[in-house]
Amino acid sequence: MRKEGMMDMDSPTPEGISSEPRRRKARTAKPWVKPLLLSVLSVAVWGGLLYGAYYYATDYIDRSIRTVQETNALHMQSLNERLDAIQVELKGVKGALEDADKTLASSDSTREALSRRITELDRQLAQLEQSLNVLRKSPDVKN
Repeated sequence: MRKEGMMDMDSPTPEGISSEPRRRKARTAKPWVKPLLLSVLSVAVWGGLLYGAYYYATDYIDRSIRTVQETNALHMQSLNERLDAIQVELKGVKGALEDADKTLASSDSTREALSRRITELDRQLAQLEQSLNVLRKSPDVKN
């Protein structure tokens, strides 16, 4: 029964607010939402890990390539310096060989000149011996 002046507990108050706390509606979670969120989160984590690994690997490879290039540049510079030094030494050896060749050629000509001179002196000696023999045999010479 309802008395006038008294309000029903279930009816709203004059300001539109219920005197009794409202019961919250029980949320009925959809069963596919939680596995979907976990799957999306898992894919996002794996994607982040893969991207991080790719970034780290490419950075490592780039640094390794740069290191090898710098090392090769230093080795090339060292090899060029050694090649220049060898070329200078080779020029010196070529010059020495040319001088030795000239010396050998001049010593060959000197040897030939000496041989000719010795032959000429042998012939003159033979002529002097003949002249001496002629002089010895001549009757004017006293022994």
